[in-house]
Order: sequence, then structure tokens, then C-alpha cells
Amino acid sequence: MAKGELFENLREYRTALSQQERETAVKGLIQNARIAGKYFYSLKETCAILHCSRDELQTILHQFRLDAVLFLGVYRIPWYDLAGFILDDHDDTLQEDLNEYLQEIIRRNRSLPGINAD
Repeated sequence: MAKGELFENLREYRTALSQQERETAVKGLIQNARIAGKYFYSLKETCAILHCSRDELQTILHQFRLDAVLFLGVYRIPWYDLAGFILDDHDDTLQEDLNEYLQEIIRRNRSLPGINAD
């Protein structure tokens, strides 16, 4: 096992979740919340559920695509945010469209006469 990697065989965890795997994962999260009272997941458990590495999860957290709660220096992922992330349409371009619109506004304002961008 390479140092810093979460799983021994990363190839089986790198594949994207299929629609059936997503539904099964969400049903499991809901069942754990209802029956077992498990409301928060560690980073390692979240990586196993999402089939991603810790670096990929860290990127997801830094891009604010998934929320985390800090309990006494340890990050935990709430079950409802994890379920929402799994069910979210990854082909949705709303965020990219918003960023492009904001950049267009900035470009337009810089081109107005009498305004210095310096």
C-alpha cells in the first residue's frame, strides 16, 4: 500500500458511481440515520461511500460541493449533505454559468470609459 493512499487497490474505487449504486448508497445512508442513529461520517467512510481518494474528497470539500462539520479537530460529513451530493446531477453547469456571468460583468465594467482598473 502506497504511503498516503486510503485503499490498497485504488482501481476499483476510482470508477464513478452508477445510478443503481447511487440509489443504494442513499438508501443505506437514510437507513443508518433512521435505525442506527448514524448522522455523521468520517472522511475515510465518506471516501469509501463515494469511491474516491482522500485527495479527491479534499478537493470536493475545498470547492464547497460538500459540507463538513469540525468536531474537536476532526471533520465529519453529515448524512443529509452526503446523500444530496450523491443524488446531485454532476452534469449541472449552474456554478460554471454563474462564474462565467460574473467574469463577464467584471470585463464589461473594466471597459467603461472613465473607470481605471489599476
